Amino acid sequence: MNIKPALVLSCVTTAVSALLIVAHNLTYVDTSGIITEKMMKKCTDLMGEGEYSIVSDWKEAGYATEKPDSVSKLIKGSNGSLAFEIVADGYNKGGLDLLISMNDDGTVGGIGIVSITETPGLGTNVNDSEFLSRFGGISSDTVIVKKTPSADNEVEAVTGATYSSKGVAAAVNTAINVYAAMGVSE
Repeated sequence: MNIKPALVLSCVTTAVSALLIVAHNLTYVDTSGIITEKMMKKCTDLMGEGEYSIVSDWKEAGYATEKPDSVSKLIKGSNGSLAFEIVADGYNKGGLDLLISMNDDGTVGGIGIVSITETPGLGTNVNDSEFLSRFGGISSDTVIVKKTPSADNEVEAVTGATYSSKGVAAAVNTAINVYAAMGVSE
């Protein structure tokens, strides 16, 4: 039995792995505290022109609660506006990255999709301004229905995209409940 080829192969793979780790550490940029260009455009679309910043310490900022795990980022505008970045499950786990702005009265101001990895032609249809606008003004837990809505908190699902529609509604519900827990509109 010749052990030399296995030893050489092990040394080569170890060296390549070490080089990959070094290259990653040298080039990695942490974007968790940065508002990307795409996110800035969504902020402007939802909350108007202004300066935006990420609130990292919610208690220090005067909110009644700490940042829950369900919220990726809280973005505050120079005019006092607030928006939550929430990653929600649709048909795909984590398939919806949404920015949800809130009005001062605790209602949803608007929704922008930052990124979507749902099924093309089906789940991606939730990225329709008409569908997203149906959530505007809602202040209580939203329910997705397959028929014409009969209550203020009901929103009709996008045909063929029920899971994705429910994912958007779940993110909206998270935003409404977290906003209420923050004590902003008191």
